[in-house]
Amino acid sequence: MRRLLLILVVAGAIAGAVAWIADRQGELVFTLDQYEIHMSAPAAIGFGVLFTALVILLARLITTLFTSPGAIGAWFNARRVRRGNDSLSQGLLAVAAGDFHEARRHAERARGILGMHPLALLLQSQAATLDNDGNAQRSAYRAMLSNEQTEFLGLRGLFLLAARESQPDQAMVFAERAYSLRPRVPWAASAMFDLEAARGQWDKAREVLTQMAHHHMLDHDTVRRRRAVLLAAKAQDADDAGDAHTALEHATEALALDPGLTPAAVLAARKLAADGKAWRAQGVVEACWATSPHPDLADVYAAVKPDETHDERVKRLVDLAHLNRDHFESRVLEAEEAVHDKDWSAARRILAPLADDHASARVCALMAEIEEGENADATSAHIWLARAARAARDAEWRCTRCGAAQNDWTAVCNTCASFDTLHWSAVGPAEPTIRHPSAPSVTVEPVVAVPHKRPATVAASHVVSLPPPPDDPGPAGADF
Repeated sequence: MRRLLLILVVAGAIAGAVAWIADRQGELVFTLDQYEIHMSAPAAIGFGVLFTALVILLARLITTLFTSPGAIGAWFNARRVRRGNDSLSQGLLAVAAGDFHEARRHAERARGILGMHPLALLLQSQAATLDNDGNAQRSAYRAMLSNEQTEFLGLRGLFLLAARESQPDQAMVFAERAYSLRPRVPWAASAMFDLEAARGQWDKAREVLTQMAHHHMLDHDTVRRRRAVLLAAKAQDADDAGDAHTALEHATEALALDPGLTPAAVLAARKLAADGKAWRAQGVVEACWATSPHPDLADVYAAVKPDETHDERVKRLVDLAHLNRDHFESRVLEAEEAVHDKDWSAARRILAPLADDHASARVCALMAEIEEGENADATSAHIWLARAARAARDAEWRCTRCGAAQNDWTAVCNTCASFDTLHWSAVGPAEPTIRHPSAPSVTVEPVVAVPHKRPATVAASHVVSLPPPPDDPGPAGADF
């Protein structure tokens, strides 16, 4: 309705203008050489309007001739971009559906159409990942390094490839570059921390940890724990180098952050006892035992007073066990002291909750000693010793990431080079669960194994499932 009214108004205006021109009186005389042209006023006005329209049309035509190549190119570019975007959409849908053939086809098409477009490079890398083609992934990620928008993503992909292929030097190069670009991104900071720790560069790892804490990437308790572990590692290195003063200083700082850090407590107690500070050494061990009992703590605690009598030592160790009475190590320590004191009934009573169908080797050995000492029953003692040979393994330093066990604590696992994953545990590893490389993974950062003077071997990390029960449950019920 509005358009019709507008047309009527315009038509009326044109008609009015024509009528007004027709009513004009006058004459236009145009002289050219011997010629004289007479023209009425309406005809002159009409001729002027027509001439102006022709000039405008000619100017428009000339402009079109000069700009047509660019317009044609823009049209073809727009068409090419539409085709490239269609390939990107189809390729991303194929990646989401797990169809790596279609994903690769659309990735190649998008790369051919759009060239170094960031999304084309991303699709190419995703298709190569879905196809488990390491060379294609590496090529796509390296191409990303030349584009400022995709450089960080390319570095992350190259870092993950180097980590998966156990190339720590390459992984460090990519992690350092990524960390320099975006130090506030958690994966880059975590990668730098893990790599520096795996190399035994405790001070550099602590600097990265400080930045992570400053940018609130980790909670307060995690930061304190990591700082304590780094200090404990530095204390071990100082102790190995023969610098007792520095070793004690670092171990004490570590205990101030985490009093339950067993390796630091053992080292600090040994150094304090060597300096004649037995009471301080006892306090360190007691504070640690209250949260994290360990046989090494009991050994150090027993040795801080070499001049005491047997009864005094037994009483001290029993009092230590009572600081964490229900813990397995406390019960075993109290039972061992009862056996040393030849209090067989007390030892049997203490071990009763532990000597079940799945008793550990230490418990079985103690039960054999009780049978031999109390009843002189060689047959029962032999049964317990045979059971000890087939019993579940006792607690040891075991990596919670790869399941590997080792005799001594280190800040970095000797097998998978992961940081602060060794815990005193009796759980043994089973066969690793292998995940197919093409299976999708979410927010899983690999630990890069880097040689260091403490770890002896380096291997890729794997997933560990629960161990099977022991083959021989041993005597139970009336046999006990």
